[in-house]
Amino acid sequence: MRNLIVIIQYEYKHLVRNKFKIFSLVLFIGAAVYSLQNGYELFQKHNSEIAAIKTKNAETIKKIEGWFDEGKKGPEDRPWINITTPFWAISNAPSTAVKTPSALMPFSIGQAEQFGYYKQVTNWSTMFDSDLAEEIANPERLATGTLDFSFVILYLLPALVIVLLFNIGGLEKDLGFDRLIRINSISQKKWLLARFAFYFFALIIVLLLLMLPYAILTGTFQNQFSTYIKLFFYVSLYMSLWFSVFYFINLSGKGSADQALKIVSVWILFCIVLPGAIHQVASLKYPTSYMTDYIDAIREESNKLGELPNDTIRNKLLALYPILKETKHGRDTLIDEEILANSFRALVNDLMKNTALTIENNNKEKNRYIRNTYWINPISFFQNKINSLANNDYYSYKQFRHNIQSIFDKKVNTILLDCWNKEKVNKEKYLLYIEYFNN
Repeated sequence: MRNLIVIIQYEYKHLVRNKFKIFSLVLFIGAAVYSLQNGYELFQKHNSEIAAIKTKNAETIKKIEGWFDEGKKGPEDRPWINITTPFWAISNAPSTAVKTPSALMPFSIGQAEQFGYYKQVTNWSTMFDSDLAEEIANPERLATGTLDFSFVILYLLPALVIVLLFNIGGLEKDLGFDRLIRINSISQKKWLLARFAFYFFALIIVLLLLMLPYAILTGTFQNQFSTYIKLFFYVSLYMSLWFSVFYFINLSGKGSADQALKIVSVWILFCIVLPGAIHQVASLKYPTSYMTDYIDAIREESNKLGELPNDTIRNKLLALYPILKETKHGRDTLIDEEILANSFRALVNDLMKNTALTIENNNKEKNRYIRNTYWINPISFFQNKINSLANNDYYSYKQFRHNIQSIFDKKVNTILLDCWNKEKVNKEKYLLYIEYFNN
């Protein structure tokens, strides 16, 4: 124990006397605080925007309630709107799909800046609308001044470890007295391990002190403590992997220059070359073209549907929704063109869902391919794991898209049944629409 304390004291003096290492540590802390603050401000922004949306929706609902109370059918400047009919009542029933920001957002922004987190679901919405933006790569985020804490951990933390460890054991070899390090039964392996352990636990303490205040500010520490512990565990595990690799490099190294060259090469390989190569192969093998697919489906297939005669559209609707045969319009021999026009979106919705299924299957294959490369690409494993814990990964936004589709399905089905049953809407029924679409 006494020998261990002596080694720790020696390493502490070695660290504080090395201005370059101290500067690198301070620079890392600055980058970490900046990234954590970015994530925290984004967390606050999302919450405030969602609160504003709820307030705006409440005002819209109150306004339309006033129309019912006053016996109005809609705004005076748009006389074609009739809120006593299901189509226009549902069109004016605010329903918003919201992805509530995770309290762990400061620790991993993930895709939170690249995809929309709320969606006003209208009678013509889809889960791949253009306002749900495409992903932006991390270098592009950096170019706009955004720094993610997970990026700091995954890429900058190993660089800091390199600065702290590159000459540990190498300096003694440079000066030629490494063979003398066998004092009081302390072998060179244990001596090097003790020095590495000093930096490992020092960085653990630094990360803990950096993360804890933001965990308290967002309520993570109070409400999601187990998730926070899991996140910190993966951060610690990730750092321990780098320490392990660098330990064996330094143990067999021939000097500071030799060690520095090897550990920098390892960092370049695992942080730049392998992730970049695998991402490029995945992009070529599974190209992202869902917006093109959707535009083609909307422009071509929807136009084809719109050109069909009314009786064909009616037959397609009855085939797709057999329950419509039991409605008032379903039993009529005459075709109501207004009802068919209001029901047309149901056919387009079916078309969109089939296209979305193709896209999701393609994404599923791409994600499976990425997972199969984790054994040679640990950066992607830890990045996806951290994003998943922070609820900002692909699957979190996939669930958000499905929530959008679920609300839209409710709207389409309700419009169909109520329009075909020739329902009349009053204030009470309108409020039932609001409750149904927002649950």
